[in-house]
Amino acid sequence: MGQGPLVVTGVVTNNSVEATVRMAGNLGFRTYLVDDACFTFARRDFRGRLRSADEVHAMSLANLDQEYCTVLTTAQVLAADRPAPRPHA
Repeated sequence: MGQGPLVVTGVVTNNSVEATVRMAGNLGFRTYLVDDACFTFARRDFRGRLRSADEVHAMSLANLDQEYCTVLTTAQVLAADRPAPRPHA
């Protein structure tokens, strides 16, 4: 395709973010999801048990990591984007 990597951040990890990452992965993009640059809200699971926002977020990351994307932190993304130091002449 010739595209560079796709870095995803956003709101509602278990909805819009998850849908975006799944589609990007299915289309063959090298996709990275930034854990600490996304968030969601508490919600009830299928059986009615209230799950915290952190639990919902963590489950979405688990659903996506290494299948549709690689989950990284902001620090990891920024470190990867730094040019290598040049050797002194």
